[in-house]
Amino acid sequence: MTVIEVTRSFYASIQDLGRDGYRSIGVPVSGVLDRLSAVYANALVGNCLNEAVVEAIGGSFSFKVIDGDAVVAVTGARTEVRVDDKVVSAWRPIWVENGSEVSISSVKDGFIVYVSVSGGFRIKKVMESKSTYYRAGFGGLSGRLLRPGDRLGVGEVNLDGVWDLVAGRTAPDKIKNRIPRSDSIVGIRVTRGVNYDLLKEEFENFLSNVYTVSPESDRMGYRLEGPVLSKAKSLGRLISIATDRGYIQVPPSGKPIILMSDAQTTGGYAVVAHVIPSDVDIVAQCAPGYRLRFTEVSIDEAEKSVLEYLFTMNQVRLIEEEVWGELF
Repeated sequence: MTVIEVTRSFYASIQDLGRDGYRSIGVPVSGVLDRLSAVYANALVGNCLNEAVVEAIGGSFSFKVIDGDAVVAVTGARTEVRVDDKVVSAWRPIWVENGSEVSISSVKDGFIVYVSVSGGFRIKKVMESKSTYYRAGFGGLSGRLLRPGDRLGVGEVNLDGVWDLVAGRTAPDKIKNRIPRSDSIVGIRVTRGVNYDLLKEEFENFLSNVYTVSPESDRMGYRLEGPVLSKAKSLGRLISIATDRGYIQVPPSGKPIILMSDAQTTGGYAVVAHVIPSDVDIVAQCAPGYRLRFTEVSIDEAEKSVLEYLFTMNQVRLIEEEVWGELF
């Protein structure tokens, strides 16, 4: 059985698309932060789109392939990928021979890298998902972040057959080009939040200002630095309501927080806006220091975008290159 042995890891974990159906008992959905990058990683190696991947925040992830060969793919943030000492391309399948090491450098643009392997990872599901929820210590590999020396078994698969199927595949440019650049102000589309009426006097200011992603951000929520919404100070805590990925909460500090995949299931802070699902993936790829500006869209526009996003998530389109050049 082929094994992936971690040789370098900064902030990486095993994630799939999350565990649905357990929020009523207080269990977050978890799962990958940038869903489109993850499903494309799986599609590129012939996996089920919900198969678990390695999510490496900040890049800086390396592993060896031992006890067999493997077909892998790296998607997400712009980074340099090497097999041993040779540079290879991201966003396409890579054949990795037994004993070779795949090295992913720190990201250049974006924030998160995804690594898939044909056959998937042999990880036991917890509540129907392989996703790691490290705050509670379950899922993934022993409920924790990956570290050097960890070994991940790979599912049995006919690699020659897989390679015949996937060789030459790559993702469309519009998928790869979603990754935001560090030197730009990233536009994020929102609809009005459930507590808009409580904060409507400041909503236009919220839209017109630029916010910066704080270093205090994590998989639970991305904290923003910028002009505060002062009304939130007087609101304090409200009656708790159900919350979800993409909700923008405003605690008494007045500094917004965008809830992400590990977000709590309920919350008592005012919700000023909701980030549309496709743009939550974009937010995920914004490292600390990235600048965001929010734009309100209508419910009709949001619903159209959600339908397109869900269609893409379930019907991944890949480009088959006419000529497959040298592997390296």
